[in-house]
Amino acid sequence: MRKPILLGLLVLVVIPLYCSAWATTDLNTLGSPDVIITPSSGPPGTMITITVSHLPDISKETYPYPDLYIYLPFSKPFGVTVQSHCGGEDCFPIYTYDDTLKQNFENRTITFALFSTNNANPIFLNGYENSVCDVVLNGKIVQRYSTLCDTKDEPIGTYQIKFVWALETNLEQSHTAKTVQFTVTPSSPSISTPVAENGNIVIKEYQSGVINGTEFENKLRALGWNDEQMRQALAVIGKLPHQMGGSGPDHTSNVLQQTNISQNNIEKPSSRMIENNTTSSESTTVQTHPIVNNPEQNDSSHTPQQIISQSISQYSSAWNNAAIAIVVGTAGVVGCIVFVVKKTRKET
Repeated sequence: MRKPILLGLLVLVVIPLYCSAWATTDLNTLGSPDVIITPSSGPPGTMITITVSHLPDISKETYPYPDLYIYLPFSKPFGVTVQSHCGGEDCFPIYTYDDTLKQNFENRTITFALFSTNNANPIFLNGYENSVCDVVLNGKIVQRYSTLCDTKDEPIGTYQIKFVWALETNLEQSHTAKTVQFTVTPSSPSISTPVAENGNIVIKEYQSGVINGTEFENKLRALGWNDEQMRQALAVIGKLPHQMGGSGPDHTSNVLQQTNISQNNIEKPSSRMIENNTTSSESTTVQTHPIVNNPEQNDSSHTPQQIISQSISQYSSAWNNAAIAIVVGTAGVVGCIVFVVKKTRKET
């Protein structure tokens, strides 16, 4: 009686173990996708693009199902600064059993930048801080590094990027399908830029006249400045309209427009004065030249005083001639009257 019972218990124990061993996926037989990394070397801050293609069909695999992971070692030198897993490295699934059931065999494109103190500041968007170092898989962020991206330089050396098949239920059961490497080289001093540019350089360039108001506004907006911050910057360097002799509403766009107008008025006063003086001189010259039809009076040697004296002299001579003519005429009339009177007396 006891033997059948023991035999039954043994069957109950052995059969599940056998089925489990039979159902386990052999990760070594899943094959390897094609991987291209661009570039393969560069200094801290380099933007890296990894393309994974020709993914194998794993839809016929049994539970526990396999997934394909990428292992990125670039946060490992900084220890606990970034959340780490997968044996001290950051790993992310890029191709899963669910993907193959959906016939999703499209290429996987992974992009990210190496950590560098020259990287741009993170941008706060939709409740998250996004940085150029974030790992993006086919347009979707799978890991953020905003706290590390622009505060550390990636150490120089050669890093191994691995593509690993692992079971969904146990990442320790894994098989490395492909390995590519990236070499971090020293930064070039000639292309180094200021750390975390906050707008001071832009303000100094505008103050010294290197850039105009439009460039000043565009550069500060690109750095995340708002209207009030730009207005305060203009006030500090004395570029507000009322500080430059102009007036206008207290709004940055109008302030910058008024600032440009005031600055142009200040920078070009001499040219305008010269232009006005030239115009006045030309007008005066035209007015002082008399219009004379007599060719003899067009002689450049005659001064205005000489011309006026000559005109008065000619005017006086005309009057003298008229007076003489009147006197002569009067004398003639008187003579005729006397002659007539004398003749009349004789006849009488």
